[in-house]
Amino acid sequence: TYLLHKMDMKEYEKLKDSFTAEDFNADELVLTAKNAGCKYITLTTRHHEGFSLYDTCGLSDFDAPHSAAGRDLIREFVDACNRHGIVPFFYHTTLDWHWNGKKTPELNEEEFNTYLDYLNESVAILCRNYGKIGGLWFDGSWSKKGADWEEDALYSLIRKHQPEAMIINNTGLGARGENFKNDLLAAD
Repeated sequence: TYLLHKMDMKEYEKLKDSFTAEDFNADELVLTAKNAGCKYITLTTRHHEGFSLYDTCGLSDFDAPHSAAGRDLIREFVDACNRHGIVPFFYHTTLDWHWNGKKTPELNEEEFNTYLDYLNESVAILCRNYGKIGGLWFDGSWSKKGADWEEDALYSLIRKHQPEAMIINNTGLGARGENFKNDLLAAD
């Protein structure tokens, strides 16, 4: 992942032409987890590099259905989970190293607000198109410290389509409480 973060974007985009996912077998994955006693599985739908394993429904062609794989791997995963009685969870990054040729931390305020629309619509697709899911794991808001990630809007969107889904967000901002405590102590 770190090397891709440093890679030229045009070179990185070419990798989708060789991404076949030939070894991805959703049933095997789910049965392995089930046989190990798992009740749910979390699969990455999009990581920081911006490539989606699901059909982004026209938001982008930087996804598995538009790659050499030609498949919606999240659809296969959810279908296998449903067949085998495992609850599907999704991991989805909040940041993106690929969107419109920029990395999220490089976006100005207007671009960032447009990016948030893209992020929310991406998550809405996952919430609308794959049936009931157990929850969503998020990660990456730490990449643009001080920005308003409009999490209330994102969470409301999730609740609209997946009212029972868990929402877990690794904001990476855990020190905030400590900073607040230090500010209070300094004010005394």
